[in-house]
Amino acid sequence: MLYAADPAVQMAVAPSASITQRSARSSSPLVVLALLYGLVLLASWSPDTLQLMMPGSLQEGLTGGFNPQFFPTLGSVMALFSRPFTAASFLLHAAAINLIAARSVYLDGLVSRVPTTHSILLSAVVGPLGFLCHQLTKAAYAILASISGKDLRPAAKPVAKKSGQGTIIILPYE
Repeated sequence: MLYAADPAVQMAVAPSASITQRSARSSSPLVVLALLYGLVLLASWSPDTLQLMMPGSLQEGLTGGFNPQFFPTLGSVMALFSRPFTAASFLLHAAAINLIAARSVYLDGLVSRVPTTHSILLSAVVGPLGFLCHQLTKAAYAILASISGKDLRPAAKPVAKKSGQGTIIILPYE
């Protein structure tokens, strides 16, 4: 979890640092999490996993009209998550979702120029709610701008790449 929290803290605390921008635009942290998740998920698989996730039988489900059979029970979910590797795969799954949400908020914040620190930190803990918070923040800025007639967003800071042959301005996107 610390591996996924570090990029989120970087994005929240030092959003304009070059290392933060490089790591947020890179898919490498997500690839590492996906590989770890796949390995742990594979290690957590046992012969009874599928039966615990989808109890019931296809034959019984097809007799007598609508008779769904493949809904997991609370007992089977508890049995699955009592296994260390299954619990670890869930934690890696949640960490990946939270990092994807935080990264999405960060990158959108660069373009939309609304404050993102609160949404990134919330995304690091509960990813989808942090993403929702960011959408609400953008909506609030849009509503306040339409009421006041002023753009209340922080001024855009251009990011420039300089070389011996000239300068290219990358941000803002407007």
